[in-house]
Amino acid sequence: MSYAIKSEKKTIMTIPKSPQYLVEGWKWFDKVNGNTYHTVMITDLKTGKQVYKSPSVVYGYGEQWQHTAYNELKKAGLVKEEDRFNHELNRARFIYRGTEVNRKKDLF
Repeated sequence: MSYAIKSEKKTIMTIPKSPQYLVEGWKWFDKVNGNTYHTVMITDLKTGKQVYKSPSVVYGYGEQWQHTAYNELKKAGLVKEEDRFNHELNRARFIYRGTEVNRKKDLF
C-alpha cells in the first residue's frame, strides 16, 4: 500500500504506507584506539528475507551505519541515490534499530 503526492499534472512521489525494510546497526567503540566501528543487517519486511549483512566490521561513528545500509541498498538496486535525503520517504520505508555494544564480538 502506498499513497501519492500529486502536483497539478503529475505524481511527484509515492510514499509507502508501511515500512519496507528493517535496518539494524550495531556500533562498538574501541576504547584503546579511540575508533568506532559498526555492522549492518537489512531485512525485507514483506518477504522476511535478509537483504544484506555486513561481511566484516566497518569504520564509522555516529549514524554512519545508516549511510552504510543505504549504500548497500543502492548497490542492490533497491533504492535510488536521488532519494537519499528525501526524509519523508525514508521515514516511511525504513525502520531503524541501532544498538551500542561493549565488545567487538557482539557486533553480530
